[in-house]
Amino acid sequence: MKLSEIHKLLLPDEPFNPSQEADIEYLLTDSRQLHTPVGETLFFALKTQNNDGVHYIPSLYKKGVKAFVIGSDQRVDWVKPDDVVLLQVKGTSLDALQQLAAYKRSLYHCPVIGITGSNGKTAVKEWLYQLLRDDYNIVRSPKSYNSQIGVPLSVWQMNEQTELAIFEAGISEPGEMERLERIIRPTLGVITYIGEEHGENFESLEQKRAEKMKLFVHADTVIEEPTHQNVRTCIAVLRYLGYNEEKIQQMLLDKTHETHLTVDLKAMSDNVRYFRSELRQSTKMICMVKAFGYGTGSVEVAKRLQDEGVEYLAVAVADEGVELRKAGIHIPIIIMDPELEALDLILENNLEPNIYSFQSLTYIKQAIEQKGLEHYPVHIKIDSGMHRLGFEKDDMDKLIERLQNQKAVRVVSIFSHLAGADEHQFDTFTLNQIRYFRDMADTICVAMEEAGEPKPLMHILNSAGIERFPQYQFDMVRLGIGLYGFSAIGKELKNVCTLTTTILSIKTVHAGQSIGYSRRTFLTDDRRVAVIPIGYADGFDRRLGNGNGEVLVAGKRCKVLGNVCMDLAMIDVTGVNAQVGDKATIFGDQLPIKEIADKLQTIPYEILTSVSQRVKRVYIN
Repeated sequence: MKLSEIHKLLLPDEPFNPSQEADIEYLLTDSRQLHTPVGETLFFALKTQNNDGVHYIPSLYKKGVKAFVIGSDQRVDWVKPDDVVLLQVKGTSLDALQQLAAYKRSLYHCPVIGITGSNGKTAVKEWLYQLLRDDYNIVRSPKSYNSQIGVPLSVWQMNEQTELAIFEAGISEPGEMERLERIIRPTLGVITYIGEEHGENFESLEQKRAEKMKLFVHADTVIEEPTHQNVRTCIAVLRYLGYNEEKIQQMLLDKTHETHLTVDLKAMSDNVRYFRSELRQSTKMICMVKAFGYGTGSVEVAKRLQDEGVEYLAVAVADEGVELRKAGIHIPIIIMDPELEALDLILENNLEPNIYSFQSLTYIKQAIEQKGLEHYPVHIKIDSGMHRLGFEKDDMDKLIERLQNQKAVRVVSIFSHLAGADEHQFDTFTLNQIRYFRDMADTICVAMEEAGEPKPLMHILNSAGIERFPQYQFDMVRLGIGLYGFSAIGKELKNVCTLTTTILSIKTVHAGQSIGYSRRTFLTDDRRVAVIPIGYADGFDRRLGNGNGEVLVAGKRCKVLGNVCMDLAMIDVTGVNAQVGDKATIFGDQLPIKEIADKLQTIPYEILTSVSQRVKRVYIN
């Protein structure tokens, strides 16, 4: 939305300076959450009992934000620079935030589902999103954004591509819901179970329900489920949207009987903070989200890491970076293995290529010059002993000559890869790598500074290196497998990924019978055999068959019987209280990925990245 349009809405009687025009894409209410492009951000200086957002305006300006909204009772003790747009509105800045969001909502006429209640709001919202996302382009409340601040920030996400919106609304006292109703204006209302929770400001449950129902004064239809039956609520919404009973049954069946990789984003954040604690405050962090985010889903993971304030992301190839840009990821993204035929994509999406050879340098410079660009950010890779990609010591003079006296590229960083930082037996080799890298990187840095260029950043430490060699963190580090809870020093980190499926059938198979293809497993006595809908096409390794692997059911380990099939596997549930539909855990807290990797004589990376993309990813906070 144009800043002039926002100005006209909030301050209709005051002129707008056309020279200050800007496209506003992001609304900010918490200065600590500034991870968006600063030139497209509008900061609302909210005033609370304990704080006043105006105190953070000067620091935000230093970071590049130039548009601010304050209330009529707020004063900025600061000499306003000429390029700052300061909108002082009538009423409070919160009033202005809600007014702007209500206006944004009025621009779109797609179905909008408003959900309120005491329990189940988020559950119903996420269920509906999972059920409907293949049929609609959906905007929904992030996390549990349902407050007087959260609702306008949620509604602001709506755009021309939105086909369905699902928003939560929560209140803590009478009089609040009318404000949220003006913002959400649901066409369909959903009210979940209403209980005693957060009821201290209401005289009774009846009053509480009456206040919540005010969300639906303009809704066409209201669906109420007074119990905790969230599935029934979702079924009613599907019927309202025109799905027939057969389709609804199939959608729910697909949702219930399937394999999920659950990704705990809060646990990932905790792991990021642990690795941050091992670093100096000035050290920047690159997080690796290549290979579909190590199998976890790159977009959701990247969004969480962006929210965590990591300075860089890194992917393997251009397509991975383009996907992140399309999903709204705006922080710098390094392309570790840039394909020369994808240089146009790299440049068009503001992605930063790794240069590892003179040929790649030549092609990248030519592509940049053809587009008329200058000082494009690139990263130089040094081969310090991995012997995969990168420049070596004998290349230094020629490389420096090629980097000097040109305007096409700007070297942002110089880096290398450690080959064995996680293993004590290679420590001497690792230290030699670090010394070799430092000598070469210092040579390039000195040359760049002599040429009047900014000093490039240096980085060589991976996840294991951060823990075992923090004294060599240089300017940046690269966090990869550590994101998912794997420590090189035995630190108990948070498990991020849990792979589960459900039992499709159970039968008794008698002694002497064989199980599965190729008849590799014969039973010596009668066994209860369960079939689970996961196979090697999903990433359940075939080597886990014939008693080598285990699956967790009802807290007990169950051996895998016979060969693992493409789409199915059989497990022994004899003596286990297992029923059709019960959950079976392939890996998780009680069945660690590291244990499976050791059994297969591989590494956790392979287990994670082997989980097929046909396995649905479910993200929890």
